[in-house]
Formats: sequence, C-alpha cells, structure tokens
Amino acid sequence: MSESTKARQRDRVREVLEGSDVGLDATEVGAALGVHVTSARFHLNNLVTDGVAVTEQLAPDGVGRPRLAYRIAPPAAADSLNDLLLMQLGTTARAREDAAAAGGREWVRRHASQSAQTALPDPVIAVQAALGDLGLRITEVASDLQAHHVTICSCPLADITDALPEIARGTVRGVAEEALDAIAETFGVGYLVQATTVDDCTVSLRLTDRPLLQKSR
Repeated sequence: MSESTKARQRDRVREVLEGSDVGLDATEVGAALGVHVTSARFHLNNLVTDGVAVTEQLAPDGVGRPRLAYRIAPPAAADSLNDLLLMQLGTTARAREDAAAAGGREWVRRHASQSAQTALPDPVIAVQAALGDLGLRITEVASDLQAHHVTICSCPLADITDALPEIARGTVRGVAEEALDAIAETFGVGYLVQATTVDDCTVSLRLTDRPLLQKSR
C-alpha cells in the first residue's frame, strides 16, 4: 500500500471520529468505512501517536474486557490563548481589523527588502513585493476602470483567519497600505485599500485611486 493511500485512509478514519459525538472502537470504525478491523485499528493507533486522537475505555457489550474506544483529542487549554490575546486588539471586528492593519504596516516596515522599497511605482508590483517579503503571494490580479483586484494566498495566516478573519485581512490590508504609501509621492496618487476574507487561505484586496490629500495613516 502506497503512503498516499495510507494517508487517505487515515484521513477517512479521522473524519469518522470527527463526525461522532461518542468514542468509537475499531470495529465500529471499520464497519463505518467498510474496512477490516485490523486496518481500522492500525490507523486509529497512528492517530493516537500523532496526538490527533485519544483512547478511553468503554464497558464491554457482555462478559469480557472493556472495549477500547477512540475519539478526537480535545484542544489543549493553551490553544485558545492566542485567540484570547488577539481579541484584546478591540471590542469589535472593525476595531480589531484596524489594529491589525497598524500591525501589518509595522510588520512590512521591519522586514521589507530593498527591492520592495524601490519597487516600480505600480500599485500591484509594490504590493506584490511587500507581500513576498513576508511569505505571502499574489495568486490573481484583475483590473477594471475603477480598481485593481488582487487575490492573495494568505496560508501563513490560516490559523488566525480560521478564528478571527478580521485580523488576517487587517494585517494584509496594512501591508498593502504601507507599500502603496511608499510610492504615493512618486506615482502622484494614493490608494484606498479594502480587504475581504475569502477563506482560510485567501484574502482579496481592492485598490482604488484616491487623491493624496485624502490619504490617512
């Protein structure tokens, strides 16, 4: 059996556990997937080894030893700490997004390379250079008479996006705003940046021209 096949079967076993409100033994998992109990137990034990699942003892169906059941491991207490800390950025989603945008500006100031700082005075190129320095990449660009539309792979921020998408999109917006401000004087125009969270790994930006007098930091 190839490693990819094993991985797919393990994913199916995990999905069965995720879909159950109670612990399941190897026989029940095997029956749910139409596989031999030995194969189900093999993948269940690997999930336990990886920390994805935990075991518990269930009363036997009749006379005999207790049954060994498996369930998805509960999240560690520390897993929620990051979300709780991020919630302190503001009491509303908009406030948290704006705070994250300020953080995104500082993030790119600290890590922008010389190539990003001297990028051609083109809005998409400037944003692409800044994002690239931070491990983010543009996957699609479309332009019309009103705006540039930029789709970004934000997978490095996926854990944040899943719980608090406003912080992920605010961070990306701040990076783009800082990059565009850096070329505004040369280009003679500022940009309004609007961010939308598409999914856990995608943020969409809309870049709209605006007079420099309206630019705010």
